Amino acid sequence: MTLAHIRALAEEYASTYNPEHVSPFPLKYVLAAHADMRIYYTALDDDLVSGVTLFKDGETTILINSNKPATRQHFTLGHELGHYFLHQDMLRAERGIIDGDEALDVPNILYRSDAFGEKKTQPEVEANNFAASLLMPADLVRQAWRATEDVQKCAHIFQVSVVAMSLRLTSLGLIEE
Repeated sequence: MTLAHIRALAEEYASTYNPEHVSPFPLKYVLAAHADMRIYYTALDDDLVSGVTLFKDGETTILINSNKPATRQHFTLGHELGHYFLHQDMLRAERGIIDGDEALDVPNILYRSDAFGEKKTQPEVEANNFAASLLMPADLVRQAWRATEDVQKCAHIFQVSVVAMSLRLTSLGLIEE
């Protein structure tokens, strides 16, 4: 699946689960539509871990590190939803994807690490692109940018970090790198 296709799919999900086009994205509607998903905010021991997606007995559990800033938690949940929607085959496989610490040799886990400079695997790149498009749909970002022309204000509107918003604005050609 190409990144353009992933972004389009995420925008489609954004319209489906956010028909009123409100910001920040109402993730509760995704939960309501997917009875096989549980989301827990919990303090994870490892500071490098933002989120974990687990699959067992037909149910997906997403753990979000509550020690992280709210904007990080919001983006991480979008990222983990990317794994849920894009990588079901990997989650259901006998062995899952482990991105980061090789010592985490646990089956059926997609592991997200915050290690700076860590090379991202293809599923991680895909999940990041999915999250950006889901949480910051292009049309809404363009509207917010026209209204504010301020990266920090746009980040606040979508409840994402300034870095995430800067990357999204750049990818949409609204600001230059």
